Amino acid sequence: MPAKTDVIDYSLRYIYRYPKTEKELVLQLRKKWYKESEIEKTISFLRRKNYLNDKRFVEDYIDYHLIRRWKPIIYVKNKLYQKWVDKNIIDELIEKNFDKINKWIEKKLIKEIEQYKQKWIDGFEIIQKLTRKGYTLNQVKYVINNKFNFN
Repeated sequence: MPAKTDVIDYSLRYIYRYPKTEKELVLQLRKKWYKESEIEKTISFLRRKNYLNDKRFVEDYIDYHLIRRWKPIIYVKNKLYQKWVDKNIIDELIEKNFDKINKWIEKKLIKEIEQYKQKWIDGFEIIQKLTRKGYTLNQVKYVINNKFNFN
């Protein structure tokens, strides 16, 4: 038996504005003082209808923030942890998109290094600035060694 329609209506309005994770929706419904049984039924109903899907949420989030908005991977992971997404789902989807993510990181690093070189910033200072932005030292060294010639 589906949950009460007011709980479902509220849930649909809430996730329509901006997609949410399952845990975020549960927390919001608890704030609104809905009963646990209603919350469970609503979550189950939304899962069956595929309106609530944490894997799809993570894929879309990675695609938008990592690929389109050029955010560092550590930033995206931390934001997903704050949204109560299971660590295993995050790791699985990052592994699945590993090649796509690495191409993005390389492209972003090349662009940033070129901007720093135009400002006459030297190699060591570039490395410091990029690692402070969230890129790993190995990523930065790989791009510098393979794409640029610092003498």
